Amino acid sequence: DTSIGPSSYRPPVLASERVLLWTTPHGVTFQNQLEQLYPESYIVKLFFVMAESLDESTRNDYGAGLLHFNQFCDRLSIPEQDRMPASEVLLSIFIADAAGSISSSTANNWLAGLRFWHVINGAQWHGERSECLRHVQLGLHHLAPPDLNSEHPPPITLESLIQLHQGLDHSNTFDTAVLAIACLVFWCGCRLEELVIPTFDSSDMTKHVTRSVLPIVTQESNNVRHSTFHIPWTKTAGNNGAGINVTSRDHITCPHAALFRHLKVNPNIPSHAPLFSFQTPTGAWTSMTEQWFLKRCNQIWSP
Repeated sequence: DTSIGPSSYRPPVLASERVLLWTTPHGVTFQNQLEQLYPESYIVKLFFVMAESLDESTRNDYGAGLLHFNQFCDRLSIPEQDRMPASEVLLSIFIADAAGSISSSTANNWLAGLRFWHVINGAQWHGERSECLRHVQLGLHHLAPPDLNSEHPPPITLESLIQLHQGLDHSNTFDTAVLAIACLVFWCGCRLEELVIPTFDSSDMTKHVTRSVLPIVTQESNNVRHSTFHIPWTKTAGNNGAGINVTSRDHITCPHAALFRHLKVNPNIPSHAPLFSFQTPTGAWTSMTEQWFLKRCNQIWSP
């Protein structure tokens, strides 16, 4: 749930922009003090350079933490001035409230995001040496379901890919997109985050492949079809991106067939949309997210 009550302190921006553009009364006062001492252009550059210390994925994770924290504060009617600097008790109650539903890794990301948000707004961070918060984090780890505390999900095997192929509805536009992504991840050595946006509000054309790469040309040699398209970002090459080579295989999970089946059943989608966007029953379109993809796969793989 990404909904949050309207506030001048929290404009509707991308998740990756929240650490810079969401603020509090303390943050406003801090910025006003800076503006009395330094030219605005220097202050803007200061914040920009600080934000660049984080990669896009980390800024998205931190933005998710800020969203959950402020949703929590809204539910408890925590005054804006008490959200920063956040007290040791408020931080501890916030994390304790999520116990049983998030992993230790997620909790650590949320707290790291809140800490960075405090630092960039000149606020004291009360979570550094908090014994209360430390014990809450330990307790959260023990209460988290085992699958949530797994740092790395098991890799896709050919057997699980076949199971996915058999369990999906090939006439469904969403399922067709899911299969295409899974086949490219398995056969073409892609990472999921290189093909699919993390959340609805985190699409970035400089990082996420869009339908602007269409049409994807197919060539054939020795009865083998192959195509190439460019992705703008990879974990190893950064913004240099890479070419994804998709070669047909004599197998029911052929990545070439899965990709072009997805493009055929999801045709009328604008060029700025992520490549694996899909059409909805109403005729509109929406972006595939990592969460939706993983949830659908797990529905089929779960015993």
